[in-house]
Amino acid sequence: MARGRAGRFARLALPCLLLVLAALPAQAQVYIPPPDDLVEELPVLPLDVDPVLPAPAPPPPSAPSTMSAEEAKAEARSTGAVLRGAYQGLTQEAGAAGQVPGYQESYPGQTQYYTNPEALQTDGAVAGWNSEAYRTANSTTRPTVDVTRSDLARATAIEANPDAYLEGMSADGSTGDCVPLPPGSGAPNTAEWTCHVGSQVVEQPRTCTSSLAVAEWNDTLYQYICVTSPSFAGCTSLAGNAQCRMTSSFPVPEYGLTVDYYDCDAAVSDPNAYLIATLPKPPPADAFAVVSNAYRCNAQGISDALTFDPVTGMPLQYVTGLQQCGSIASDPTCTRTSAAAAGLAERALCKTWEFVGDPFGGGGYLTCIEPAAPEEVYLCSSNVAGMTPESAVSKWFTQAWTDGACSIDPASCSLSSETCTAPGETRVIGGVAVTRPCWERTRTYLCQSVVGGGNDCGALEAQAGCSLAREVCLDDPPSADGSCAVSERVYSCPIPGTSEEPAQYICGGDVYCVNGDCEAVEREASDEFKDAVVALNALGQANAEFDEAALTLFRGTRESCSHKVFGLSNCCSGKGVPLLTPWLCSSAEKLLDEKDDAGLCHKVGTYCSSSFLGICVTKKDVYCCFQSKISRILQEQGRPQIGKPWGKPKTETCEGFSIFEFQQLDLSVMDFSEVYADFMEAAKLPDEAAALVQIQQKIADYFAAHKP
Repeated sequence: MARGRAGRFARLALPCLLLVLAALPAQAQVYIPPPDDLVEELPVLPLDVDPVLPAPAPPPPSAPSTMSAEEAKAEARSTGAVLRGAYQGLTQEAGAAGQVPGYQESYPGQTQYYTNPEALQTDGAVAGWNSEAYRTANSTTRPTVDVTRSDLARATAIEANPDAYLEGMSADGSTGDCVPLPPGSGAPNTAEWTCHVGSQVVEQPRTCTSSLAVAEWNDTLYQYICVTSPSFAGCTSLAGNAQCRMTSSFPVPEYGLTVDYYDCDAAVSDPNAYLIATLPKPPPADAFAVVSNAYRCNAQGISDALTFDPVTGMPLQYVTGLQQCGSIASDPTCTRTSAAAAGLAERALCKTWEFVGDPFGGGGYLTCIEPAAPEEVYLCSSNVAGMTPESAVSKWFTQAWTDGACSIDPASCSLSSETCTAPGETRVIGGVAVTRPCWERTRTYLCQSVVGGGNDCGALEAQAGCSLAREVCLDDPPSADGSCAVSERVYSCPIPGTSEEPAQYICGGDVYCVNGDCEAVEREASDEFKDAVVALNALGQANAEFDEAALTLFRGTRESCSHKVFGLSNCCSGKGVPLLTPWLCSSAEKLLDEKDDAGLCHKVGTYCSSSFLGICVTKKDVYCCFQSKISRILQEQGRPQIGKPWGKPKTETCEGFSIFEFQQLDLSVMDFSEVYADFMEAAKLPDEAAALVQIQQKIADYFAAHKP
């Protein structure tokens, strides 16, 4: 009865789901006939008849004073075999049901819950808290056993196919064959590693140094006038000059002449062209203006003095209003220079003079015996408070970067970095202090070239335990002749730090173990519970992941990670392997690695995302990630059933199943062993039961709204 009901539940899971989807809003109404039999007819119970029990076996002899563990086991097996033979057919005897404690021929009063299931929860809670056994089982202080995933995985593997492990073993363990146990489902000890063979693109750095050329803008515009007539061509030298442009023309009909005006960028030597004006030429759009103030000062407190000839020592000129340097030297807008560079006249001041000759005889002269310290000259791009410039100049300048002998192919080279090697300097140009952010820069380019014979698989080929799993061509588009320039090789290798789990065996039936000592016990395995759990969870996932806009189920999201071919950068580690270069990976790639390790993603494949001259440089691994493991398993095992293969890695969109496609799936042949341990460990049954109640309520609401 239990097996039949579980089977009917699994077969009704999909129709129930479709009824729920049909009841959702914004969808076409579909008529669904009411079920023929909502309540299953109860079978007739067997009579309460006491079967004839076999005579009890004689008691075993007393144990000797000394007995080894093996002797005790042998005696226990012998006694068990005798008792088992005596009671083996008891359950098939007529009236065997009467031996069940509390059994009665009529259905108990609890059958009222068939038509009133809401009362079951309340009555159960009251009975539970009044039961000492219930309180003991739910006590937070009771001893617990930590069941690992590997334990459950092995149990479910044996449960799924018990005949492969249990048949052929006698009750006393004397005959039978031993069958190796399946490996546990704990942390994996192998992973996939990739390498590449073929042509590779190598990058080589190249540097170029450029200098900033700053020139004073002092171009002059020359304006000319000329005369032409039918018999005289006086404007030939101007009209045929590329540096000249005619600006206006005035005919003089009474004389049969035409007067033309020209602007020229350079002077023209022609007696028939008359220069009428020279004007400063407007600076270009990228020119910049610099205001330069020239200051002259001294640091000896001299306010007035005589200048002298440094050769003869004779006085030259009396000057007043001399300025003190003060803090001008620390002004960031000022640069110290020479008088000649600043366009000022050279001069020397004298502090002490001496008269040579007879002042009373009318003869003699002055000579400087103590010259003052040379005056300091500064060019400043702004006004200095408290000082008066000796000259002020405003000039326009042009600038242009001049590259040295540097051959860079823009098609194969890309700029990697740029460094200023002469920043923030002030240079005097044309008597003006010019400051620029950078006067010299060095650019580093990465230039690519293709070389053959690349192979970085040596380490994997030499590593013990690694085996080649497959080889994929990364050429995109593929070569017409079938050749492959770059291939990716995938090796299956042991994960460092892990070891292969030793083989273990089971001989005969189930194994009962106490303190490490195990004995074989014959049992009949049942796989209905796990199937029911998976079916419940599938219903819950379908209810949660239904896309009302697209009318699809179990839709995934496309995610990808990048890997440099023949390079260090690798953000695609694979399931169970940590990222090799996490500092080079984006946050999305790190999250993808976590989802893949959790079993939520399916790898669609690999494609070349960037290439140079047809050689792959960077590849991308594409995944479809889902909200749960069940969604991924349904996609992986459901697509082959309905002939819906995954798309190409470059274009796959991870679309879900339509309602019609999901209806065609046969969940009974799918392998959900990967999630059995998750259900048992996470105890998700209450959530799925709630989802089932919700589905049943929606079905009831639908029938209530569509009664004929």
